[in-house]
Amino acid sequence: MSVRRTVVVGAGLSGLAAGLASARRGDETVVLEASDRPGGVVRSERSGGYLLELGPNTVRPTPEIFALVRELGLEGEALYADARLPRYVDFRGALHAVPTSPPGLLATRLLTAGGKLRLLAEPLVPARRGGDSEESVRDFVARRLGPQVAERLVEPFVGGVFAGSAARLSAADAFPILAEWERKHGSLLAGALAARGARKSAPAAVPPPPRGLLSFRDGLETLPRALAARLGGSLRLRTPVASIAPRDGRWVVAAAGAGLECDRVILAAPAERTRALVADFAPQAARALSEMPQPALAVLHLAWENGALRRPLEGFGHLVAPSGERRILGAVWSSSLFPGRAPAGRVLLTVFVGGARDPGAAALLDAELVTLAARDLVAEGLVAGPPEPVRITRWERAIPQYERGHARRLSVL
Repeated sequence: MSVRRTVVVGAGLSGLAAGLASARRGDETVVLEASDRPGGVVRSERSGGYLLELGPNTVRPTPEIFALVRELGLEGEALYADARLPRYVDFRGALHAVPTSPPGLLATRLLTAGGKLRLLAEPLVPARRGGDSEESVRDFVARRLGPQVAERLVEPFVGGVFAGSAARLSAADAFPILAEWERKHGSLLAGALAARGARKSAPAAVPPPPRGLLSFRDGLETLPRALAARLGGSLRLRTPVASIAPRDGRWVVAAAGAGLECDRVILAAPAERTRALVADFAPQAARALSEMPQPALAVLHLAWENGALRRPLEGFGHLVAPSGERRILGAVWSSSLFPGRAPAGRVLLTVFVGGARDPGAAALLDAELVTLAARDLVAEGLVAGPPEPVRITRWERAIPQYERGHARRLSVL
C-alpha cells in the first residue's frame, strides 16, 4: 500500500500543528511557507532588554495544547500567568475589577443593583426557540444576562480579544459553548454546572492542564519554533505556493517552479491568500473567504519607569468599554504577567488600537498612536508622563471576524 502525501500550505501555528498531525498518521508530509520564518502571526522579539509579543500574547492551555507542550518537551520552558490575577474594565472613566466570585459581584460598581439582579435571574430566562438563528453576541448576552453585562463586560471583551464588535459577531460561532449550553440545558448556569460535573466525573487519563494563561520564557514563539524543529526537513521556508489544481483525483501544488503531486492539501494560509489559491476550482469558497472581515490593528509596546506608575500594575490588564473618551481597546500589563518582559525598574504595557471599533486608527502615524495611547492610559490613572515607545506593529488584516452570516460562509468552505 502506497504512502499518502499531504501538503500543508502555511506554517503558522495551525499549519505546523496540522503538519505534525499528518506526519504522526504516517503521511509523507510537506509544509510550505512563503516567508523566511515559521509561526505566522505568533512573533516574539527581544529589543533593548524587553521581550515583546507582536501578535498573540498568551494562549489558553487546553488539554490539546498542553499535550502538545508535553510532546515537544517544553514543560520546563512554560510559564503560566497566575489565574488569580485580576482583570479590569475601563467604564465611564474608571477602572473596575471584573467580578469573579459572588462577593466580588455583590461589591462591584461596574453593575448597578438592577444589573446584578438581572444577571442573577439568568436561570429564569426562557431558552430561545427558533427565530433568528444568527443572533449577535450582544443580543444573546443582553437577552440572557441583561444589557448591562452586554455593554460593560462583553463588549469590552469582544473589542479587546477579537478586535471586533459584539453587535456584529455571531453568538453561535464566536461563543459556541454558551449557545450550546442554552440549547441543551435551557440556561447558561445549568450548562456551566453540567459541564463542571462532566469534568469531575471524567476519568483522568492525563494530568489536567495547569490553570492560567500560557507563554514561555522566551516568548510564545517558542511553540512554533519547537514544532518547526520537530518537522525538520518536512518544512520548506521561502517557498510560496503559486497555484493549486485538482488532477485525476489528486492535487498538484505549484511551488518553487515545480509541481508537487499529493493526495491531500491542507490550507492554513491567511484568508486572503487562501481565497486566491482556491478561486479557480472553488469560486464559492473564494467568495465566502472574501466576505470575512479582518479589521486592521495596531499593537503598541510602551514602557515607563516604575516611578511613573500611579497605581500598582498587579493584574492581567484592562479592556475598554466603548465611549467617546477612549480610543484604545485595552492593554496587557505585560511585565506584570511574566518575568523577564522588561528591564529592572521599568514596566511594559502592550496596547491595542483599531479593530472593528476604530478601523482607521491603525493607519495613524507612530507619533499619533503613541500620543492617543498615552493620553488614555494617563486618564485611566495608570501612569504619569510620556512613555518610551519600544515597538509599534501594524497588522493590516488582524483577527478574522465571525460576524453574522459566518455559518453560511462555512457551509461552502
